[in-house]
Amino acid sequence: MSDDRRTDRTPSTDEETRRRLTERAAALRREIAAAAAREEELRADCLLDAADAGAEAEALERHREGTRRAHELLAGTEAALARLDTGAFGRCVRCGEAIGAERLHAFPHVERCLRCEARGGTRTR
Repeated sequence: MSDDRRTDRTPSTDEETRRRLTERAAALRREIAAAAAREEELRADCLLDAADAGAEAEALERHREGTRRAHELLAGTEAALARLDTGAFGRCVRCGEAIGAERLHAFPHVERCLRCEARGGTRTR
């Protein structure tokens, strides 16, 4: 589907999108809340063997990267919910053109159309 097609937004699709985004935000908040406990578990698991220092560092780095990504996704999800509230959802934040319905369905937190995404700059959340 071309990214310049108009989105198929109706009150029912907006409500479905809001439900999906709200559920996603709640799941991300739970993931973030559990991150500190998970980090402690990783540290405790690796304390059993001094040779595990490298494994610990790698596991902690992967965990921290996942947590950082969860924070980014949560911010993008909350921004998408705000755009739903203001009527800006489905429009590229850079150029204002419509974002394709298929793209929005797959990634409801997306901020930019494919053309602006391809131009680079700040990553889409």
